[in-house]
This record gives sequence, C-alpha cells and structure tokens, in this order.
Amino acid sequence: MIFRSRRTFQPRGRDAFAVNLGDEERQVVRAVCEDLGSVLQEDDANPSVRRLFPAAHATDQDVDRAYQDLVHDDLLRSRREILAAVADSTERDVLDRETLEQWMVGLNAVRLVLGTVLDAGEELPDVEADDPSLPAWAVYEFLGGLVDAAVRALAETFD
Repeated sequence: MIFRSRRTFQPRGRDAFAVNLGDEERQVVRAVCEDLGSVLQEDDANPSVRRLFPAAHATDQDVDRAYQDLVHDDLLRSRREILAAVADSTERDVLDRETLEQWMVGLNAVRLVLGTVLDAGEELPDVEADDPSLPAWAVYEFLGGLVDAAVRALAETFD
C-alpha cells in the first residue's frame, strides 16, 4: 500500500494555495503570531526581537543609527501588519499568493525570535522529554517546516 502525505500548502493554480493544517496547528500559528505581535506592540526594543531589526553596519554606529532612524518604524509597522494578517487568516482553507507570502515572512519572523530566545545554532540540540524547553523547540521546528513548505509551494508556481 502507498501512503501519501498531504502537502501543507498545495498550489491550486498560480494564485491559490490549499492549506492542509489541523485545528491544533492552526491554533499554534495564530497564537505565535498574536504573541509576537503583542511583544512588538509593547516593547520593540526587547532583546529577543533584535534579529527582526538587523544592523546596517557592524562597526560604524553612526551609519547603523542613521539606518535604524530611517527604516525601523516602517519595519515595525510592516511586521505588525503581517503578523496580524497571518493570525486573521489561520482559519482559511485556501490562501492567495499575497497571504501565503505573508505567512512565509511572518512565521519566519516568529522563528527568528524564538531561535534567539532558545539560542538556536546550526544544529538542533537533543532535548530530553522532561526538558522545559521541549515545547518551544517543537514549535521552532514546526515553524521551520511551515516556512519551507510555503517557499516550496510559491516556487512551484513561478513561470
């Protein structure tokens, strides 16, 4: 017997993607986007979100400060909007291209922040079943899979 797994995002033409996620998975997506949106609403200087606002120059603080003055507010607004759009679309069974791109960007942002909190490196650690960080690592891996699935589905539809 051949078993087929359903792809997370299945292209349905050039601008439509079926979403194959269960209720619990959708709840996780909504929760992590709402959580990060709340963090960004309250304290965008929180060290855990530093990877969302990359430095423009590693050694010249004046250049970096000028860059941050120029783009920080727009980046912050954009991140908040994308996270809200993803959270608001978690119940949809079909996403358009723009919304799937928002999922890709928004979930990657959540993963970056979670990776910073977990101090994730190139290799994922072996986490014991009783480790209190196990759920966070599971979400980190889950989000990585979703981002990868979104990239693959979008890439399939390019001419």
